[in-house]
Amino acid sequence: SLKMTEDLLAMVKKLQKEGSLEPQIEDLINRINELQQAKKKSSEELGEAQALWETLHRELDSLNEEKVHLEEVLNKKQGLPRLGQAGCQSYHISSHSSVFACRLHVEEQLENLMGQHKELWEFHMLKQRLAWEIRALQSSREQLLTEESRALAKLEDVERRLSSAPEAGGVQAVDDGLKAELEEFGGQGPAQAHCAPKHGACEGAVGSLAMAARGAPGAPRESVSGERGAPRGTGHGGGQRPPAP
Repeated sequence: SLKMTEDLLAMVKKLQKEGSLEPQIEDLINRINELQQAKKKSSEELGEAQALWETLHRELDSLNEEKVHLEEVLNKKQGLPRLGQAGCQSYHISSHSSVFACRLHVEEQLENLMGQHKELWEFHMLKQRLAWEIRALQSSREQLLTEESRALAKLEDVERRLSSAPEAGGVQAVDDGLKAELEEFGGQGPAQAHCAPKHGACEGAVGSLAMAARGAPGAPRESVSGERGAPRGTGHGGGQRPPAP
């Protein structure tokens, strides 16, 4: 996601240097769409992970109940050697093979219990790993949301500044302000290029880009130079007054 943001910044700077954003509006919109798709996919993965976590949590509760039952069985099995010895003494059984059989039976029970405890430990480790993955997905989702919000805010700010610039000098000031913001946003040195003198084309392209990013239909704004292009009359009378800004 960081690489996609860097690519987006590089593309905007390149288009500023060329003097027009219009030919590459669709590329910028596709970048934003990719961020939205990545956010949607991350949300789906997070939902699946949470569902899996709930299932594993229920299984853990079941295993804990089984653990309690096995501990009770173990306590009973630990009393078997003493009972076996008492039985052997009462019946005067001194055969070595019988004693070996009793010990073997107890050892098998202990091995089974150790295996079950090992499975419980592995399940606990799996639960910890799953919790870590859920936190990583949540962090990735928040990062994607932040990047998308910043990109949309920058585009809206570009449209607002260009639409509020009254004259060519104001457009040049907006251009300088945009370059400073892009340098701060990209974390790079001073920009070497800015919009061409035809500020109307730059304003229209960025305005269309911002409206397209919000999903609202619209056409590029008229050029500022076009609005100010009517000649002014000279002299004290007979001249036509210029249109109000």
